[in-house]
Amino acid sequence: MYIWVILATFIAALYAFNLNYRSDIRSITVEPIANAFVSKLIIKQQAAGNYIKGNTPPKATISNPDGSITSSDTVTYTSGIIELDELQPSEGSTYLPYGYKDDGSVTTEIYCLDKDNYNAEKDCADENAVRFLVAYTPIPQKWLNVKTGLPNNDLTAAMINLIGTDLSFGYPLCKTYIEDPESGQKKCDKMVIKSRPDSIDENNKDDANSTDNMFEIPEYIAKNGGFADTCNNDNNNNLCLMYIYEYKAIYYN
Repeated sequence: MYIWVILATFIAALYAFNLNYRSDIRSITVEPIANAFVSKLIIKQQAAGNYIKGNTPPKATISNPDGSITSSDTVTYTSGIIELDELQPSEGSTYLPYGYKDDGSVTTEIYCLDKDNYNAEKDCADENAVRFLVAYTPIPQKWLNVKTGLPNNDLTAAMINLIGTDLSFGYPLCKTYIEDPESGQKKCDKMVIKSRPDSIDENNKDDANSTDNMFEIPEYIAKNGGFADTCNNDNNNNLCLMYIYEYKAIYYN
């Protein structure tokens, strides 16, 4: 009897090895993880947008020495990275949704530039300032195509599902290069946002990197601050997923 039990177990194991994989296996294993990666950036970007709105008149407030809080007639933030304790302070307004676990992988950063010269920084409270909000995160290697180095089909599908073809959301690519007169090496001159690959030809990376008709990242942002340190390919960094907006209240609830 014991021998028959062993034999039946062995046959069942062989049969199991020959079963076909579920046709929807990727939709229940890989796709939710890709969606979560993209969602993490979108959620934090929206929270940062609401942080800017909450610190821009007419919603901006200031704390007085006597402990009272009054309205401010000017913006109450400056250019730079928005820290977690500003989005999720221990007291006061919390901008991140309940349950959001911040692992530090997504950075949100404010850039205030001269509206007449996007290559010059400006005081955020200046009436001639244009305020940009940038959210960015390095893309892990598992979400990149091994041949092109661009987002693979799983990440591309998540980008389209959650954002569509918004031109201010995607990953930065260099549009034009200049040659460094000292080193002779080519450096990026103008960067644009690739919202998604229209098609990825694994044997032709140049086609996948086409940069026609794309959102141009202001030069100051591309070359200064945390974004440049993390996402500018001149610094041999990994490819980033990013979201950029000129601040306008209509973008945020």
